Amino acid sequence: MTTTVIADTLGDERRPDFADEVKPLLTDLHRRAYAYARDNSDAEDLVQETLLRAYRAFDRLGENYQLMPWLLAIMRNTWISRYRAAKRRPSESLVGEFLDTHVDTASRGASGETWSAEDVALRTVSDPELVAALSDLPESLRLTMYYTAIVGMSCREVSMLMDIPKGTVMSRLHRGRHQMRRALASHRS
Repeated sequence: MTTTVIADTLGDERRPDFADEVKPLLTDLHRRAYAYARDNSDAEDLVQETLLRAYRAFDRLGENYQLMPWLLAIMRNTWISRYRAAKRRPSESLVGEFLDTHVDTASRGASGETWSAEDVALRTVSDPELVAALSDLPESLRLTMYYTAIVGMSCREVSMLMDIPKGTVMSRLHRGRHQMRRALASHRS
C-alpha cells in the first residue's frame, strides 16, 4: 500500500525493483514505526516518509547492501528529526479532555508520556534483577544488547543501524554481557 503510493507519487522508473524489494519488509517496518510512534497513523506517516527518503537515495545505494538495516537507520533518523522538531514547537493543550482508545495504556507512563520500545520490552521481562542489570548498563551497551537480544538483529544489522563498525558491536556485546553477569552475580550473593 505505502510502496504503491510512493511509486505513483514520484512516477520515476529509475529503480523499478525498489517496490519489489521493500514489499516483504513492510510489516516489520510498520511494527518498528509503531514502536516509535505508539499511534497507527503516526506510524504510517513515519513509514511513508522513511520509504520516500529511501526511494530518493536508492540509486546511490551500492551493491551488497542490507536493505532492512538501511531502512531502519533512515526511520530512526527521521523519527529523531521529527522528535527534535516537535520539541522546538510550543506546547499545545486541548480545551476538553480527549481519550484515545486506540493507544495501548501499557505503553504509557503515569504522567501520560510514551515509553520507548526498549522500556516496553523491559517491562515485559519478568526478572527484575535482569531488568535492573540491563538498565544499569551505559546507553551504548544497553542499545546494542537490546537490538541483538530483544529485537533479534544480527551484529551486521546493528552495526548498520547504529552506524558503527561490526567489531564495535561485537565488543559492546561482550562488555555488556560481562557487566550483566557481574551485576547478576552480585545481586544473587
